[in-house]
Amino acid sequence: MRLELAVIALSVVVGPVAALLGAEATGSGPWVIVVPPWTDAEALAERAQARLIGPVDAPLGHLVAAGASGTADDGAIQRLAAAGAWAVVDAETILELCGVE
Repeated sequence: MRLELAVIALSVVVGPVAALLGAEATGSGPWVIVVPPWTDAEALAERAQARLIGPVDAPLGHLVAAGASGTADDGAIQRLAAAGAWAVVDAETILELCGVE
């Protein structure tokens, strides 16, 4: 019984996580970055020449835009990953995963 519950719980978690980590960021943003909980997301974004946007941050996910001016920047995605983000995903992808149209 416990093994069956563990398999069901794992199945419920693995699908969305795989979809999130398998989705590559494209475009000019905004993006959602997933960072370790012990990392200062604002400092990470600044190192990547990006900025946090939005009024509320989740424990691991943060909404970011490229540059201080918010202009399109092709290298921002790579800089965010190099600065320590576990994942960089288009905000539109997150909306689709959450069922928002």
